[in-house]
Amino acid sequence: MAISDSTRVSAVAQQIKEASNPDVQADIEALLKQPRERPAWLREAQQAMKRRLRNEPAIEAGIRPAAVDEGAAPSDEVGVRETIVFAVGTPVYVVRDGRIDLDSARAEAKGWRKLLAQHDASMANVLMSVGRIDVDNFVDDSPYVGTAWVIDDGLVVTNRHVANLFAEASGVGFKFRLGFDARTPIGVKVDFLEELGNDRSAEVRVERIVWVAPETGPDVAFLKLAPASTLVGRKALVRATETPRPKLPVAVIGYPARDSRFSDRALAEKIFGGVFDKKRVAVGQILGAGADEITHGCSTLGGNSGSPVIDIGSGEVVGLHYRGIEFVENDAVSVPMLNRCLERARAIQGVGGLAVSKDESQDARGRDGVVQVGSTPGSVTFTIPLRITVELGGIAASPFTAAALPTIASGALPASEVGGPVDKQRLAQAVVNARALLANRADVVAIKPGYRFADGAITDEKAVVVSVRRKIERSSLESRGVLALPTQIDGVRVDVAVATTADLCGEGTGIGEEARVPSWHTAYEKRPDLPMTRRSAQMRFVIHSGPDSGWPQLSKFLKATRKSLAVAMYEFGAPHIVDGVIAGVKGAKETIGLVLQLGGHVGSGTKKDDFTDAETVDRIREAKKSKFDFAAASVGKAGIFDSAYHIKVAVRDSRSLWLSSGSWQTSNQPNVDPLTEDSTPAALRQFNREWHVILDNAELAELFANHIERDLKEARETEEAPAPAEPLVFVPAGMLADLEAAAKPRYFPPLEGRRMLDVHPILTPDNYIETVLPFIQAARRSVLFQNQSFNTKTVGGDYGKLLDALLAKQQDGLDVRVIFRSFGPDDRDTISFAKDYGFDTGRIRIQKNCHTKGIIVDGEAALVGSHNWTTAGTGFNRDASLIFYDREIAEFYRALFEYDWERIGPARIDETLPPPILVSPGEETVPPPGYVAVPRSVLLGR
Repeated sequence: MAISDSTRVSAVAQQIKEASNPDVQADIEALLKQPRERPAWLREAQQAMKRRLRNEPAIEAGIRPAAVDEGAAPSDEVGVRETIVFAVGTPVYVVRDGRIDLDSARAEAKGWRKLLAQHDASMANVLMSVGRIDVDNFVDDSPYVGTAWVIDDGLVVTNRHVANLFAEASGVGFKFRLGFDARTPIGVKVDFLEELGNDRSAEVRVERIVWVAPETGPDVAFLKLAPASTLVGRKALVRATETPRPKLPVAVIGYPARDSRFSDRALAEKIFGGVFDKKRVAVGQILGAGADEITHGCSTLGGNSGSPVIDIGSGEVVGLHYRGIEFVENDAVSVPMLNRCLERARAIQGVGGLAVSKDESQDARGRDGVVQVGSTPGSVTFTIPLRITVELGGIAASPFTAAALPTIASGALPASEVGGPVDKQRLAQAVVNARALLANRADVVAIKPGYRFADGAITDEKAVVVSVRRKIERSSLESRGVLALPTQIDGVRVDVAVATTADLCGEGTGIGEEARVPSWHTAYEKRPDLPMTRRSAQMRFVIHSGPDSGWPQLSKFLKATRKSLAVAMYEFGAPHIVDGVIAGVKGAKETIGLVLQLGGHVGSGTKKDDFTDAETVDRIREAKKSKFDFAAASVGKAGIFDSAYHIKVAVRDSRSLWLSSGSWQTSNQPNVDPLTEDSTPAALRQFNREWHVILDNAELAELFANHIERDLKEARETEEAPAPAEPLVFVPAGMLADLEAAAKPRYFPPLEGRRMLDVHPILTPDNYIETVLPFIQAARRSVLFQNQSFNTKTVGGDYGKLLDALLAKQQDGLDVRVIFRSFGPDDRDTISFAKDYGFDTGRIRIQKNCHTKGIIVDGEAALVGSHNWTTAGTGFNRDASLIFYDREIAEFYRALFEYDWERIGPARIDETLPPPILVSPGEETVPPPGYVAVPRSVLLGR
């Protein structure tokens, strides 16, 4: 990045100006409009700004500069505008006597002065908990290296690149580096004062280096403070629970230093008022916020590393500052990422003494680091002071492992005590110890309680599950220079697993551990005038499945349109369906209404030629003009539905209804006809398993049409606040070993007829749980369950009642069987959590392309629809299903279930797969070969 690029700096200045509140914008404009009366400081700062724009870039934290355009010459006015914006729009204040000195910044910054005065008391409370990291016996004469703040009881947080100046890895933990005299470790203290004009100090010694994130992780480190005689600075700052909104006024509190990397010292003097190394408050705005980091516009220098980014209005922390690029960008670690790191630090603290303190950091061969030959042949014992025994041979191991020591025992555990029953308490303690012992292993993603898997199948043996990015054959470890992970910890078996989505997100929890349960919401108001009640009526029906006959039946449904189509859809991009819809309503008088959640995932795999949702809308709008009524679904925190408008319903002429488990994408509705075309024998392995229904009944059709019309109206009223793009995960699905039978698939012809049907329509958030719960509870012989999702971990609302009812039927001896969709490495968690919930995992199977959401009870009634079994899917999203109390229809779906059950075989996970790939909104959305894109909320059970 070339800081000499005046266009870039100008653009950033404009962004800061636009992000400022009206009072600050007025201050900036006031200076811009008085060219002849500008203060002397501005003229001097402008000249410095012009010099640095013409000369070399100045950057912090190793950002490589791009080539400089030597011919570029900024105009005088560009320099003026930038100088005013950075000095008045992002001023830096001095702290005196624990308060912000409101007179210490430019007098022209009236808007900021007003805002800070309003929150003076709350900001004063925050200031007490921020300190300067002072060092003695350092390798140079620097008195301090950065900023830290209290994040937990006796625990401060700073940046990894700050901690690395005085910390280094040591065995299973960290120790203080040797200092200038090469004999004594560097001394580290946190001074919670260091204010201008104040000779007093409030120093607290850093007792221990708890955890430093690996270079591949976030720029975070945690330090343990020694007990202090004063509470000053010891109160933990409150961390925000919501992602900061753009333009939010924030403050960075820290200790900016005279930074030699700053391009123009005179300019730095003007911006920072000539005060360095003391506590300062730099104000600005949030310019961008992502899942893992945020960007802000506050002015910072090198000593600000480790500073908290504070929401001025609430006094809460919204980020940990770690990097600044002069006049271009300032970055901070997000609070969610910080929270995940804090959990690891807390786990390490729970063991005690594992992170080596300065007083314990003797040479490993000295008193505190005894190394001796073990009493057992072929073993060595380390005492650090924890006792660790390493057996050098004779180990029976799984063929796939990755990463430290063949056997680790915390404490002097005799060999005779290895193994034996593992209860919840023993397993939990082994996990705590494992997290401490392996805390500095960059190849370890997560450590959690779980079950051992053998040959891909779950066993009853509890184990410490160590998640890694990829499992490596033990025979290959030595050639890669990698030490094997332990096979046992505290006598509890270690099972190495490929990291799941939750692990990679920092939300991985194991059996018996409390999951980070998200919050769900809905602003939906039920409609008593459109009751979803059970009814019996004469109707024509087409009961069918996909890919067997999905598109052949849907195409007929669309072609029969005479007046109107009303469509409620999650994703819509299959070209043949877009063409079919347009052809179906091609007449001048025919209308189409559509409610669609924008943002479907296309461009790869079976959907490589699909349109985006927006392209679909544009094509229909171009064809139908004013006869097209469209609204984007109202989803998200500011919307009506929690996380998805997941419904799949179409109503034709208010007389016929199409309802399905699958959206209008090629993966769900491929343009194939395997019942008549022998050229598509692999359709069932390539496309999703779906259940579909077509009903000709005016009463039901009009009921759903009225709900769609109401959804459209309400969505239009709220669509000015569209839902943010949902983060994706690329799941290694294409590389999955095909566990399903390789024989030529069997395809089922539709069940068609006309007679009385007993049907119960279901919508969420209206009546799913209250309808499906008694449906399951009424079972007397069997419940066959086939669904994309089977979440037994993040359970909220009344969703747990459904799980409990299903489990009760299985425990009562009924034939209760479950099929859920394979999501690569995430399958291990799904099976483990189901087992821990109480389900018989021998009655669970995994299907590669399962997208069905169906339940069959006693072979006499069947539920068909779009409801995933998650908290959001059963209670807070928009979904639609039908229950048929009809033996013939139930038998059709029972036969499908039994065929799939036999075809896919017993549940096995593929332990050779790579982990999922997390993708942030705005990043490349086309997965690499062998992967498919899945919304992160689906994999996290939300």
